[in-house]
Amino acid sequence: MSTFDASPPSSTAPPVDLEELLVTASDLAEAGIEDFAELDAPSSDEDPPPMTGPTPELTALLNRAFAGKGEREVRTSFVNADSTIVVDEGVSERAAGAAEAWMADMRQVYARCAAWTMSIGDQDITVRLVDPADDPSEPLAVEPTFGDEALMRTMLAGPVGQQARITTLLVRDGDRALELTFRSLAAEPGGPEAARLATAMSAFLALAPAKFLGLPLG
Repeated sequence: MSTFDASPPSSTAPPVDLEELLVTASDLAEAGIEDFAELDAPSSDEDPPPMTGPTPELTALLNRAFAGKGEREVRTSFVNADSTIVVDEGVSERAAGAAEAWMADMRQVYARCAAWTMSIGDQDITVRLVDPADDPSEPLAVEPTFGDEALMRTMLAGPVGQQARITTLLVRDGDRALELTFRSLAAEPGGPEAARLATAMSAFLALAPAKFLGLPLG
């Protein structure tokens, strides 16, 4: 696990050790999620790469939204046995109203940017948003079930045939936010790899938001 602590929290929510809201290896064992192990260090500690949108306004929105951090933040990551699926989890506490504003920015990103590019080194990688109606993870059915508000979307990054599939669930609970991200290679719909990913997502979606929100696990 990794902890980012820039300054004392100004949130009106009761003080809490944010790491207590993260999924742990023992939580996985109790939930029967046997194919995943916790990494020694989070895989997503790096700042996001520069992004370019269809217009200068949307470029600014993309970089503001994806770079947004909380005043306090903790992260952890899990990987399955053959390293084909990585699950990243982050919990942050933000200044009063900042979590709501960040979620509003992310909604604008997903509503207004069907595609954008990420610049990593000398490579520009295209990211394409999957239409919720075409997404087998059924984000529009998932979102109403969590917290004060939730937002879930899937993105495909890279050239066709070598695309990474990135599905992120964002949950806001007052001034705290959960980011739960699943990363894998894009699989043939209906194939065995897609089925494995769907099973893993279902397990973590039942576990991580419940722990973040203080609900019974399992």
